[in-house]
Parts: sequence; structure tokens; C-alpha cells
Amino acid sequence: MTVTLDTIELLQPSSTHRRQKGGEGTALLPHFIAGPENAFALFVCRQQESISLRGNPLLLVGPTGCGKTTLAMTIATLELEQHNGDASMLYLPAADFARNYTNALSADDLEHFRERTDSIDLLVIDDVHSIAEKPSSQEELAARLESRDRRGMPSILTCRRLPSEFRGIRPLLASRMLPGLTVSLRLPGQEARQTIIEQLCQKNSLKIDPDWIDLLCRGLPDSLSVRRLAAVVNHLRLLDENKKPIDAVAIQAAITVASGGNEPTIGAIAKAVARRFQLKTAELKSSTRRQQVVRARALAMYLGRQLTASSLQQIGEYFGGRDHSTVLHACRKTSELLASNSQLSQTADEVREQLQTA
Repeated sequence: MTVTLDTIELLQPSSTHRRQKGGEGTALLPHFIAGPENAFALFVCRQQESISLRGNPLLLVGPTGCGKTTLAMTIATLELEQHNGDASMLYLPAADFARNYTNALSADDLEHFRERTDSIDLLVIDDVHSIAEKPSSQEELAARLESRDRRGMPSILTCRRLPSEFRGIRPLLASRMLPGLTVSLRLPGQEARQTIIEQLCQKNSLKIDPDWIDLLCRGLPDSLSVRRLAAVVNHLRLLDENKKPIDAVAIQAAITVASGGNEPTIGAIAKAVARRFQLKTAELKSSTRRQQVVRARALAMYLGRQLTASSLQQIGEYFGGRDHSTVLHACRKTSELLASNSQLSQTADEVREQLQTA
């Protein structure tokens, strides 16, 4: 079955619209290329109605590298164009919003901070998940979003997942982020990935036989962003510049490099899990049977089995010299718990996401 791809030109608001620099990241390609996985996102981009009418705030949700920020800036540009150039935009990473709020609070200048945030024609807050552990900043952002909505002022937000799926996001902020229009974005699917690689090759003046490109696309992991795909093409470009043939061996090497970048070490997994459970890595390796440590250790073993090629014996060796049957039991028990314990399942998802973006 033939899959139809769609594209939209990536845009940036002009400097005359901006009230603060930021969000100008250099796009690797001039267009966003979407397969069925992101068709709805491009449909939303093309809507002529103001964000304040189609759903305010507009929330873009998706994993790191899926294009949330670039699409947010494209939508912002199209929104500003409806004002015939007489509009202003404020782009802020959520961490900067929190920092500005804290500074205004310390300087007893909240009134000015709030008026500036509320009155700007278009507000873009990027990576809201980054303030998951800052409750006062979350409450302030929720209040500003509510105030802007009452005024009919559009806002665009981005977040890795739905705010209700982050334990650190307060219900108040989640309730202000979700009533508008939520658009889910995904990493490029198989068809989009192939077109992206072909265009990256053209951009780098790299000529590769279509059969090799097809082999490359079929062998690459699904969880690769456009930036990671560009790194694969760059690997092949360097081979070509060094007069090395682009053949099956070179393609397999590129696949191995890309796949290897996705595999964390057991140590990295243990460290990430320990941090989520507010433990030390040494405790996961110890002989303690405290329930919190046992559960964290079992989750780390399970993720080690899922995310690496390490054997049960190798995983057991890392966690204090435990034998393979202990690791196998921990993995089976954790697999059962993940199906019934939503909090543990969410923790596992958060660790996976952290390791994939490290």
C-alpha cells in the first residue's frame, strides 16, 4: 500500500515580532516531512483560524527530537501573519519562565512580570516538563494561562508527554494546559524516514544507490529523530569523502552506529532508576532487602534486559554478583507489576525517555 507523505515549510517569526530571542534552532531541512503518524499535526498547522478560536492553549506533545519546537515556531509565525505584522511574540523555555518568575518575586516586581506575560500577543512556552519539580512556578504559569485565555490571547505550549502523565506536574497546571487543542507528535515513521534520509543525502551532495538507502531505512531503529538520521548520513558522507565505497558493509556499519547510540549501559540504567527512587546506586548493588530498594533494583534489572544486549549473568554481576536466576525472577516479577502498577509503569517510561535523550 502506498503511503502519502505531506510537507510544510518551516518558518521563524521575524525579529520585529520577538520580545526575546530564543527558539531559533537551525532546522536540518527546510520542510517538516510527515507520514500518517504526524498528518494531524500538519492539518492543524494549516488552519486559518487563530489559536484563540481553535483551542487555547495549543499544546504540542511528543518525544525529544520529534519537531515540537520547530512546528511551534512555524504555527507562531502563521499566527502573527494574521495580524499584518502588528503583533508581538514572547518565546520562553519553561525553565526561563520559572527563573524570570523567581527573579521578579525576589525583586518585588511581580506586577510588571505578570502584565508583560499576560499582554504579549502570542506566548510560546517550550518544554513545560522541565518545571515538573517547581510547584510555585507551575502555579504561576497556570494563572498566566488562565488570564491570557480570559483576554483571548493565544498561547502555544510544548511538552514531552501529556501533563497529567508527569507526577511532578500539579493538577492545576495540567487543567490549564489541556482544555485547548492538544496535538500529539511522533518520531518519523518508516516512509517519512526514507524521504528524510534521501533529502539529507541531497543536501550533503551524497549519491547513494536507492537500494542501499532502502536497506539503511529498514535496518535503522524506529526511535530516531531527524537529528540522529542526519548523524547517520554524515557518517556515510565522511566515508564517501575518504574514498570508501558505500556498499552493504558501509550501510551495516552505519546501522550499527545508530543502533549502538540507543543502547545505554547497565550503569547508566542503574543510576537513572536509583535517582527516580531517591536512592544511591550502591544501594541497588547491596544485599539489603528493603522493599523500596528491591523494587528499584528489579526495575533496573528489567530495563537492563529490555534496553541492552547484556545477558542475565552480566546484569547480575553488576548488581552485586547476583546469579542469573535471581535476575530472571526480578524481570518476570517486574513485568507483571508493570501491567498492574501505573506508578511503576510511569517510572519505567520516564527512565527510558531519559536514557534515550541522554
